[in-house]
Amino acid sequence: MKEIEKDSIIIEIKDNAGGIPEEILPRIFEPYFTTKDEGRGTGLGLYITHTIITKHLKGKIKVENESFEYEGTKYVGAKFSITLPLILSVNDN
Repeated sequence: MKEIEKDSIIIEIKDNAGGIPEEILPRIFEPYFTTKDEGRGTGLGLYITHTIITKHLKGKIKVENESFEYEGTKYVGAKFSITLPLILSVNDN
C-alpha cells in the first residue's frame, strides 16, 4: 500500500508471519543484530536499509506488529512503513 501525504509518500509493506517478538522489535535496525543461527545471516540487511532510507533518501522507516484482515481471513504480521520526501532540496546531501 502506498499513499501520498503532503510532500512525502508512504509505502507500507506487511507480512503474515506472526510478527516480530516485542522484545527484539527495538533492535532490528542495529548493525549485526540477527536472530538467525550462526553462518545464516550477518544482521546487516535491515541496518543497511535503515541507513539508505534515513541518511541518503532523507526518509523514515518504522516497524510494528499489526493484526489485519485480508479476503475474510485474519492475520498477524510485521508492517514496515517507509516515508520518503517527494522532493529533496538542492542543498540536501
